[in-house]
Amino acid sequence: MGEAIIIIEQDEEIVRVLDHHFSKAGFIIHTTPDAKQALKMVAAVEPAAVITELDLPGFSGLDLCRELRFGIDNWTPLILISEKNEELDAVLGLELGADDYVTKPLRIKELTARVKSTIRRGKKCCQTAQTDDREAVSRIINIGDLKIDPDHFHVFKNGEHVDLTRKEFELLFYLTKNKGKALSRERLLDELSVDDVDLDVRIIDVFVSRLRQKIESNRKNPIYIKTVRNIGYMMNDVKTPVLS
Repeated sequence: MGEAIIIIEQDEEIVRVLDHHFSKAGFIIHTTPDAKQALKMVAAVEPAAVITELDLPGFSGLDLCRELRFGIDNWTPLILISEKNEELDAVLGLELGADDYVTKPLRIKELTARVKSTIRRGKKCCQTAQTDDREAVSRIINIGDLKIDPDHFHVFKNGEHVDLTRKEFELLFYLTKNKGKALSRERLLDELSVDDVDLDVRIIDVFVSRLRQKIESNRKNPIYIKTVRNIGYMMNDVKTPVLS
């Protein structure tokens, strides 16, 4: 049996087209025009991904994203669809934990490919481990007083859980995997995988600032994420716990 996808969209013709193409791609499709109803469906269906229109009346796609991520701590891959190609909407969606942002008119084959890619990326980066305890422990990354658990999508600082959006986690995980390497803003933006929107590379500065606020003891003198002048950022290889 195929994986499930929940689609929240008011336009019946778009729903029909998406249902046809994603069913043809092997997915089981559940649809609703109501984002609040979609919350109940997520709990019941446990979908591989959620595709939601941004501009829904009342409870919007952004509200759905916020409630999933910060209300019930659900990190199912989520793709926002919007009528507008606006950077502000895309940035807000990413900050609330959306995985991708796509604008209308939809290019169905591209959307299908991107949904599949988002699902694969989510499984690779943050899926619940299907391993024995020894292997799961071996994947935990300890750096300074941070513990990063890629299997369960958790970050701890001095034993306390740090709340990160999915994109913040992906950025931190990517920096950590490449610790000691100077990474350009362009390369980091590519890692965020929002191809359909022309985002300024300086959005990386916003994400890094938010990460520093959450993981650094002193944002003005960061220990972990260092700025590399004229290039971008680097994760410092901190060997021992950091004194606050």
